[in-house]
Amino acid sequence: MQMFQQIVHFFQDGGIFMYPLALCSVVLVTAIVYRILNVRTSSIAPQSLVKLIRESSSDPESVNQLEMVARSSRSPLGRLVQTVFEYREADEMALTTIVESKAKEEFVKLQSGLPLIEMIIMIAPMFGILGTASGLVIVFAAFGLEDNSGQIARGISNALNTTIAGLAIAAPAVIANVCFTHHLERISTKMEAIIAELIACRAKR
Repeated sequence: MQMFQQIVHFFQDGGIFMYPLALCSVVLVTAIVYRILNVRTSSIAPQSLVKLIRESSSDPESVNQLEMVARSSRSPLGRLVQTVFEYREADEMALTTIVESKAKEEFVKLQSGLPLIEMIIMIAPMFGILGTASGLVIVFAAFGLEDNSGQIARGISNALNTTIAGLAIAAPAVIANVCFTHHLERISTKMEAIIAELIACRAKR
């Protein structure tokens, strides 16, 4: 209870710019949760599908099963495999070009949520700086007044609290953005290698 009261006082002392900072924190948490739930490796490149792709290179009978599983899969890898089968009559170079175009489209979809996190990284410190500037305005405006201690204290609270809040929001946003980006790069590289293996296998037949 005491901690909650301290948070409330911290928020109130920060002034008007604490409201957009609070909104930034809510948006950041929402974006992070969305990324965690929707960009898992198992939902992008299911292990069962990866296993079938690798088996199809040595076992021609598993190709039909792979096509059936890919058609029923809603994963990005499943859609890429479907593209390979849809354009099975194309030569290897044309098929590679088609799949690369489709892969770029899937990669853009996988990036959903990242632009929001990047936006929070940029604007949260800006709101903190605006709060700092507004607090300093109150401090300087109080000089020359007879009873200025209250206004100076309020100005310093505005300046410090918004700066702290802006940095506290931006720091985890940076960490989350780096982690999600590297995770996405690893998955994309893995998918690229798997699809290249499938295309090479199709070309040999």
